[in-house]
Amino acid sequence: MTGGAGECRRVHIKSLGCRTNQEEMASLRMRLFLNGFSVVDSPEESDVVIVNTCSVTSGTESKTLRMLRALLKEYPAVRIMVTGCLAQQKPQQLKSAGIHWVVGNTFKKEIVSILQNQGGGIFHAGFDKEEGYGGVDPGAVPRPDDFRTRFSVKIQEGCDYRCAYCIVPQLRGPSRSVSAESVLSTCAEAVGTGFKEIVLSGTHIGQFGKQEGLTLVMLLEEIMKIEGDFRVRLSSLDPRDLDTKILQMAAEAGRVCDHLHVSVQSLNGDVLSRMGRDGEGVQELLKKLLSFRRNFPHAGLGGDFIVGFPGETEEMFLETLENVSRVGFSYGHVFRFSARPGTAAFSMPGQIPEVVKTERSSRLRKALEESRAAFLESCRGVSLRLLVESGEPVEGLTSNYIRVRVPEISVPRNSWLEVRVKTTDNYRYCIAEPFTRKDI
Repeated sequence: MTGGAGECRRVHIKSLGCRTNQEEMASLRMRLFLNGFSVVDSPEESDVVIVNTCSVTSGTESKTLRMLRALLKEYPAVRIMVTGCLAQQKPQQLKSAGIHWVVGNTFKKEIVSILQNQGGGIFHAGFDKEEGYGGVDPGAVPRPDDFRTRFSVKIQEGCDYRCAYCIVPQLRGPSRSVSAESVLSTCAEAVGTGFKEIVLSGTHIGQFGKQEGLTLVMLLEEIMKIEGDFRVRLSSLDPRDLDTKILQMAAEAGRVCDHLHVSVQSLNGDVLSRMGRDGEGVQELLKKLLSFRRNFPHAGLGGDFIVGFPGETEEMFLETLENVSRVGFSYGHVFRFSARPGTAAFSMPGQIPEVVKTERSSRLRKALEESRAAFLESCRGVSLRLLVESGEPVEGLTSNYIRVRVPEISVPRNSWLEVRVKTTDNYRYCIAEPFTRKDI
């Protein structure tokens, strides 16, 4: 590193894109702290700005490049490190633009040592080389008082599926898993440190343990044996991961949160088939989701959706729209299809005009908002377990993934509180009140 590592001890972190990116940077903050770096709140205070990037859509990529140009112009004395999917995809372009360090996903786990020992440059390898992707870091465990009340354990990286629209397997590589022993050790350490919620995260967590003959269910069953007062939340699941046992564990509202997030992408079989997903299984998926919602009306059920995929007709879109309303999602994320070079969908016939994508996106978001409103109304007055993330005012997240605020009381951070929802008209959070057994 030019000038020595001692001159680059103050680091500011920006993270764009998916939840995995956010969680990776939370772990990096702790590793930097443990190695004597100071993580600061703004670029003005920093010697180094680390930008963790996303390439899932062309819009995200363009936004990231604009932000990097602005940082280079506004803070010429600050060294910039770019990591993540855009760094994996376009390392030379980023270095030529004036970025000091370009660190692809294959070297992301080496960021601390790069800051400590290396000069500026490109740190990059393809996923065809074993040394480029051999390990997956489950994450460093911080003290909850220093960071958050929820701790994310990365159990898996990469994906073996090849959906027609998705560039992620090229940028994060094939599926590989943290060893079950390492996951359990990290979870036990997090619980022992005081974390009340463990989030199992990864690119495709349903592929956990494939090479070793393990499954996500087997891992959950072992985590449940850890002593302590905690709950476990699953991050996004592929519809093909929704076996009976997973649904049962999420529905029972025990230590596993009664909350599922499913990357359905479409609820029309023809569109799913064109995407390279399980189009023939859409009716079975609907059956599972409808049964889950019918039997467990207060469980959280989120989804990811893509609109405007090549060849999607109005009739196909309407089927997804109608099925969204039937299922009763508690929330959803809507993405307009973005053609990514190097994917099968990039050159598919039947590309949809942007104006149509925008219009469909608006209609689907409206349907999801109506579905969420109905779900929240159904939860009014129901006893929900809240993990308090902020004590003044009291705010937190319920097991079924509702963010609530409880006014006019004081409760310690990182503690449990039984609440019931009173009002649901705030966009960011619901208003709740403490719930006691005598209220029944």
